[in-house]
Parts: sequence; C-alpha cells; structure tokens
Amino acid sequence: MELALRDQQIHQLKAELEHRKKILCNKRVLLKKTVKDNIFLKDVANDYEKYNNYVINEKEKQIEYFKILNNYIQGITLDLNFTDNKLKESKEDQDNILKEISYLKDEIENLVDSSEVGY
Repeated sequence: MELALRDQQIHQLKAELEHRKKILCNKRVLLKKTVKDNIFLKDVANDYEKYNNYVINEKEKQIEYFKILNNYIQGITLDLNFTDNKLKESKEDQDNILKEISYLKDEIENLVDSSEVGY
C-alpha cells in the first residue's frame, strides 16, 4: 500500500514539474515579446538566454558523459561474459584432465595386476 501511495506522489510531483516547465516556457515567450516593447528588459532577457544556453550545454555534456559511462559498462559486461565463458571452458578442460588421469591410473593398475599374475 505504501508503494502505491509513493508512486502516486511521484506521479503528482512529475505532473507539477511539467506544469511549471510549461509556465516557464510561456513566460519566456511573453518575455521575448515584451522585450521588443521595453528596452530595459533586453538585458534581463539576454541574461536569461545565456543562462538557458548554459543549462542546455550542461545537459548535453551530461548526456555525453552518460554515453561514455554506458559504453564503459558495456565493455566490462562483455569482458565479464568472456571471462565467465573462459572459466567454464577451463573447468571443462580440468574435468577432462581429471578423467584422463583416472583412466591412466586404472590402466597402470591393470598393467601392474596383470604383470604380477604372470610371474
């Protein structure tokens, strides 16, 4: 029940965030229109535009860093899969070697037993 309540709260917060983003976008459009009429708002609009461009640039950098991180994790995953496969192959090889050793021991034992009987 707590999980459903938490999910509902998260959904409400996301909806509120989207609503506020729309309000900011609308205010930005209004500001651009108002700047044309009021020269004093031009500096404010320019500062806001610089800040907005800075935020966009930072988000794009984050995307690039996450892509690099994702590629790194993919590489590690591939290496781990390769290592896991090699480990399985080594275990199979070891089992085969142990079987061969057992077989050779049995042959030696049979040869020793048969040579003792012949004397």
